[in-house]
Amino acid sequence: MALHTIRLLNSEWQYDDSKHLGQAGGFGEVFIGSGECGPVAIKRLKINAKEAAHRELEIGQRLMRGSFSHIVPILDAGQDSESDRYFLVMPICEFSLQEKIDQTKGSISLEISKAAVNGILSGLLEAADITHRDLKPANILYHENAWKIADFGIAKFIEDSTSMETLRNCLTPTYAAPEQWKGERPTVATDIYSLGCIIHTLFTGSPPFNGSIDDVRENHLNTAPAPLDELAPRFSGFVAHMLRKSPNSRPTLDRCIRVLSELELKTKNSNVNHPAIDEAAKRVAQRESEDEARNHAAATLRRERTELFSDAQTDLISIRNKLLSRLKESSESVKIDNRSRLRFGDADLNFTHDPEILEEFVLARNARGGKPYKHTGWNVLGWSTISLTCNRTSYTWSSSLLFADLKDGNGFRWYEIAFWTLSQRGGDEPYGLEGYKVDIDLACGNIMHSVNVAYGPLPIDGEDQESFFSRWMGLVAKAAVGELNRPNRMPITDFK
Repeated sequence: MALHTIRLLNSEWQYDDSKHLGQAGGFGEVFIGSGECGPVAIKRLKINAKEAAHRELEIGQRLMRGSFSHIVPILDAGQDSESDRYFLVMPICEFSLQEKIDQTKGSISLEISKAAVNGILSGLLEAADITHRDLKPANILYHENAWKIADFGIAKFIEDSTSMETLRNCLTPTYAAPEQWKGERPTVATDIYSLGCIIHTLFTGSPPFNGSIDDVRENHLNTAPAPLDELAPRFSGFVAHMLRKSPNSRPTLDRCIRVLSELELKTKNSNVNHPAIDEAAKRVAQRESEDEARNHAAATLRRERTELFSDAQTDLISIRNKLLSRLKESSESVKIDNRSRLRFGDADLNFTHDPEILEEFVLARNARGGKPYKHTGWNVLGWSTISLTCNRTSYTWSSSLLFADLKDGNGFRWYEIAFWTLSQRGGDEPYGLEGYKVDIDLACGNIMHSVNVAYGPLPIDGEDQESFFSRWMGLVAKAAVGELNRPNRMPITDFK
């Protein structure tokens, strides 16, 4: 037995850290304690005064002053001066909703489920100006013949006191809303989403998404949950709305209270007046949920890829400017216009396209069920081209510049790749293709195709910039004196 005494705002309390109440949670652990009022539950938070910078546990103290029917009362709260730890003191409750779920293995009665859901909604309404941020069955406790919400404000306290990464590590993955995974500010819509997950658990025995932490995160962000067939169609469709990815598209708290107060299971006699319409409503709601999840995933993908390509554009422009600068320094005869086109003798060098992202192409192909670069498996994010014309011979050598992950362990890099066509004799080869051309994937894939790889893909950034500069300075030198011609052999094995 290890008995500890703590002194908080209202009183002095004792607890035995060998006597746990329930399992430890992400934000703390609960022990059996006692005070002048008798036995109590004492929650010790997983944060000390140094981490919290001696912050006041304001929401806990605020809840102490209120009178609530569906929020577990706070008897005392704050920082213990001796241990520098933070504590909440609460009455001992009979059991948690999670314990009930574990006991019944997913077969909780409709009566208990409705009472729990409506208790949660009433508690959220009582604390309408506070976002709970960590709703889950373990935080729903049965006390004085009512289901009540515990741990209001703890997530906010942790968030204000520590990093967002610490907060994310504390949250319960299976009940966390998409915006929490992205580190965005939670709102009441966050609690609505978590309640939707709780309803899934009540009627199926498990939350909508399970598996590894990566799988759970990906599904919360981008996958529509399976329809809740155990509920009558009207309510199944409504829960699908609660679990939409965008917070603004979820129903309001008031609407949830109106609709879920009538919660019904799916039975032969459910909605007997309009069974076809009710079933259609359920299917339409599920389809809308899937469309919303798909659109949300596409928007997330677009944002992430746009941010990544922004840096890639800067890198390629830097590579271009370094090459032009090297050539400019080599001779007074080199001229560069305001569009970064270079002329030197008979040579005209041009980066013919500013770096361009493939985002719309990628999303359009994905929406049709296709997969860009399906033969190579490459993840190509953006492209440009480089072109060199020898005016004396009327010949142009060009190549594609792709910002891509070739799935070879090197991640995203800029690559140069050029092509030739078997039927083309004496034409402008090697040549570059726009990044969205399917011929690139076909030429580089392990299949027969009329377009072939002349050389590449060759990395051109980082440690490989010098090879790129050397290759193109040699080509420019040939073109400048009118000696650049189509190579005699394809594919090209050297550039001398």
